[in-house]
Amino acid sequence: MTRLTPLLIAAMCLASPAMADELRLQNGDRLTGDTISLAGNVLTFKTHGVELKIPWVEVASLSLDNDMYVTVGTNPPVLTSLNAADASGRVTLRTGGPIALTDIVAIAAKTAAWETSGGAGAGFVQTAGNTEVSNVRLSADATARHGSNRYAFTAAATRAKDRGVESARNWSATGKYDRFLTSRLFATANAVVTNDRFRDIDLRSALGAGLGLQLIQNDRVKLSGSGGVGWVNENFISIADDSYEAAFENGALTIALVPSRVELFHSHDGYFQISRGDKKFLRLQNGIRLSLVAGFVTTLEQDMDYDRRPSPGRKQTDSSLSLALGYRF
Repeated sequence: MTRLTPLLIAAMCLASPAMADELRLQNGDRLTGDTISLAGNVLTFKTHGVELKIPWVEVASLSLDNDMYVTVGTNPPVLTSLNAADASGRVTLRTGGPIALTDIVAIAAKTAAWETSGGAGAGFVQTAGNTEVSNVRLSADATARHGSNRYAFTAAATRAKDRGVESARNWSATGKYDRFLTSRLFATANAVVTNDRFRDIDLRSALGAGLGLQLIQNDRVKLSGSGGVGWVNENFISIADDSYEAAFENGALTIALVPSRVELFHSHDGYFQISRGDKKFLRLQNGIRLSLVAGFVTTLEQDMDYDRRPSPGRKQTDSSLSLALGYRF
């Protein structure tokens, strides 16, 4: 068997074409190099050690040899490579098929930065004299997106007294992880935990896993929903504990009535017993948020909790209305 000398191996490597992206402009110029990003209708392309800023409308074709996060229209970004445009100006995504080059609105490196949003708020009521009421509500939420992974968290706590007698004390928290399989379809796992002394709930824990769809995602409307199977464990204060298998569904909707100023929002989580019996619970949050200045907001929110089989002597539905001042980022 003939052995290849190190010199011959080196020569073969040098002779092999290097992996590179290819860019073709509307004027016919062709460039090879590395795509850095597409943002704000400007493509950043590095060739021969120089970074060029090229208006996206001047690009006739682009091929990506390495996977990058490509955003098409209002869809979430998808990790994919990109084949050069054909005569009709259509490129082919490895994980999406042919699309018009002009439909691509963003391209980011595989190590794309985290995208985060969220906020916190507090509402207080304090009266004296003929009416003595004190009420405090604290809440927080955060969402983080990195590539195909999305994480969401919410938490809220309420405590109220009427003439020194406690009339409300509860807290709840949710966590959700989504893994996007396509630009819209995602696998999901979630958890909901609740404590409410006045509903006899020491700790209710609900876990679920399934699939979801990002139905709408743009600057004005965001709508998503998911469903699957789960498990609920209920620890009560005065009666025997219980647990059951369940189906779950949840959804979230935000509508920017006036972009960056007024926003409507809705979210809900529901778990429905499938193993035996007819237990179920549903949590809803609806509200309107008004931006003030420098990230500060005021929020009017209605929360509702429905339990089909509450502890003896408790009502099925609890609702509250709160007005809070907070900060969003």
